[in-house]
Amino acid sequence: MRVSGVTVAYRGTPNLDDWVAYIANGSRSRKPILADHVSERKVKSLLTRLATLSRKEIEKLAKG
Repeated sequence: MRVSGVTVAYRGTPNLDDWVAYIANGSRSRKPILADHVSERKVKSLLTRLATLSRKEIEKLAKG
């Protein structure tokens, strides 16, 4: 995300609700998860929503 300076990565399997979005520039051992076991559509809508948030707000949304 350009505004907040947070790098959010996502990966998953097409046609399955098995997508995950996480903060990629966290520590190596612990990557805070933003969404887990969701559809690709939910991940993409989350990314558009995160574009307007600050770094602190994004980290607050993360689960771990």
